[in-house]
Amino acid sequence: MIYRVKMYEIIPEKFELFNEFFHEYLYPNQVQHGSKLVGRWVDLSKTKITAIWEYETIEQYGQIEMEIRMTELHIRAKKRKKKIEPLFFTSTQEFWEMTGEYSMKENPE
Repeated sequence: MIYRVKMYEIIPEKFELFNEFFHEYLYPNQVQHGSKLVGRWVDLSKTKITAIWEYETIEQYGQIEMEIRMTELHIRAKKRKKKIEPLFFTSTQEFWEMTGEYSMKENPE
């Protein structure tokens, strides 16, 4: 598995608008094409958002991104984003892989 860690330094006043944009455009398009959202978090000051997405391989990620760019939803998202920009100051993404299998196991009595 490969994990894409997407991080945004957001404009705090646009936190709600950023979330709306994510839920209306980004999330549905990603999931429809095979991305799996592991989780999405915001820090307590609402200045940073981190999302972690799971893919089978880096090639699967590339294929999904290519498919998304050809959708009507992606085109609408680009138009909407131009109207509400800026939503964030910076964004970065990194790709991670697991270092092992970890799970919580019950202690035997």
